[in-house]
This record gives sequence, C-alpha cells and structure tokens, in this order.
Amino acid sequence: MHNDSIQWQIEVDKKDIAYIVSIFEGYDHLAVVRTIDPARGLIELMISPDFLEDTRKLSEALAKEIPFRRVSTREQ
Repeated sequence: MHNDSIQWQIEVDKKDIAYIVSIFEGYDHLAVVRTIDPARGLIELMISPDFLEDTRKLSEALAKEIPFRRVSTREQ
C-alpha cells in the first residue's frame, strides 16, 4: 500500500459537482473529491496510486455522461 496520493484537478459544470461527489462516495476508497472553487466548477480528486486505473476508468465513463475536463495532474 502506498502513502502518497495523486491529485487531479478537474473542471466540471458547477451543477454537476454534487453528482460527481456522490458517484465517488459510492466507490469506497477509490478517490476523495474536494471542491476547490465551486463557482468555477473546479474540483480535485485525491487518488491512491493503488486505485489509479479504476479511477481513470470511472472518470472516462463520467466524461461520456457529463462535461468533464482534467486541468492538471500532480503525483507525489
């Protein structure tokens, strides 16, 4: 198990933030969602490296459903 995390900053329509949070909450331990700027629709996913591939797959599925744009990625 890794102690580091990977952060993705994502821009979404602000009306979709609660939906995205609820989706990720439904997948325990996949990623933690943090709202950085609600007016802009900027959120951050904090991802355990152990769940990076699963998070990537879920994000790709969400992007087919709602506008979803990754603006930055940071790996520690």
